[in-house]
Amino acid sequence: MEVSFINRNVTIVVIILILVVLAGYLVWFRSKVAPSPQPLGERPNPTVTPTLIPSPTVSPTATPSATPKVGQKVATSSAE
Repeated sequence: MEVSFINRNVTIVVIILILVVLAGYLVWFRSKVAPSPQPLGERPNPTVTPTLIPSPTVSPTATPSATPKVGQKVATSSAE
């Protein structure tokens, strides 16, 4: 009984490999047979107009966020 189980698995693997090889051949054959696109004359190059991107501005009132303000409570952890 075990020999037929192994034979069935081998048959399934061989069929899958044949299908993969056949699909690869068909894709290769299609690329060889399909007509390549012919150029339709000269295509004009599109003109690209540059756009101005605004640069970031620095505000003079910016303060570092790591320094606490006067009167602000600082969180501390206590292990009691």
